[in-house]
Amino acid sequence: MKTVAPADVKPDFEIEVERAVRHYMSAHDGHFPSRRNLLATLGGSLRDLNPVAKRVIERIREEQTALAALPEMPDAVREVNDRLAQVVWKAACEIANSDIEALRTLQGKRDATQRAELADLEDVIDDLEEARDAERLRADGAEKQIRTLECRLEKADREISALNGRLAERAELLESLRTEITQPDPARGSMRENNSGSDRHDSPDT
Repeated sequence: MKTVAPADVKPDFEIEVERAVRHYMSAHDGHFPSRRNLLATLGGSLRDLNPVAKRVIERIREEQTALAALPEMPDAVREVNDRLAQVVWKAACEIANSDIEALRTLQGKRDATQRAELADLEDVIDDLEEARDAERLRADGAEKQIRTLECRLEKADREISALNGRLAERAELLESLRTEITQPDPARGSMRENNSGSDRHDSPDT
């Protein structure tokens, strides 16, 4: 079975192991994690983890031993460190506040631009709605006019039909009268003959 050498492990893996170990220690009152804990956090195989975790834990123990061997920090040095930490923290806060103010200013400008664009869009929408309402009113008026014209046209058609009926009746009447006038009446003919005979009898020459 081939043994994996430490050189075969990625360099970043040792950094990840050390980070996981220190995180576990900070959350568990300085106690070191077991291999199972690290394996659950990092994944991988126990074979790859064991040598790296061993090196990391040994290094951290050496640091702890070295720190424990140091003499207690003098009050003057501690005060300097505290003041230095305060200065660094103040500078960090000022930078953060400056960045926050710049972000607020930028966001304010963006909000103003968005509000202006929104107002322009609302104006456009209002104009479109007014135009739509005007077109709708014109369409309604045109529809009413069309209905009125249709009613007038229907009435005119009825009147024209009635006039055509009357004209037809008059045409028939005129045709009837024309026929009566052009055709001879037998009764009239006999009356004329009778009148003619009476005239001959009454004449002195006879």
